[in-house]
Amino acid sequence: MCVKKLNELCPLRIASLLVAVVLGSACSNVHKSADYERHLYSQFVVPYDRNDVMYFDVTINAEFPDDDAGEATRMEWLKTWLAQRNMCADNFKIVDRRPFEPMENNPARHDIRYEVQCGSGPGS
Repeated sequence: MCVKKLNELCPLRIASLLVAVVLGSACSNVHKSADYERHLYSQFVVPYDRNDVMYFDVTINAEFPDDDAGEATRMEWLKTWLAQRNMCADNFKIVDRRPFEPMENNPARHDIRYEVQCGSGPGS
């Protein structure tokens, strides 16, 4: 430990402060990533007990409300999930869109479930 004179900072404290500032500024922009938001507010699941649909579960909030703009963002998220899995990103159909039931298995506490099928026309 260094001895601190009046109006002087210990070099170790200066280094610690610089590291904290650099790390703090580096982490401050992580939440602005579209992939971060996609992972935070949605998930894509291929159910083990069904082979006719896939589930796309989403959270509705103030940033992505249940309106046309929010829905457009969610459809982009769905296309990205499908493209990453080499599935039907440009050739899918939404066969059902519904809110989760109160007693339904929903550990992530998403609000809406889409049932998606491949090969039935682009978009929806």
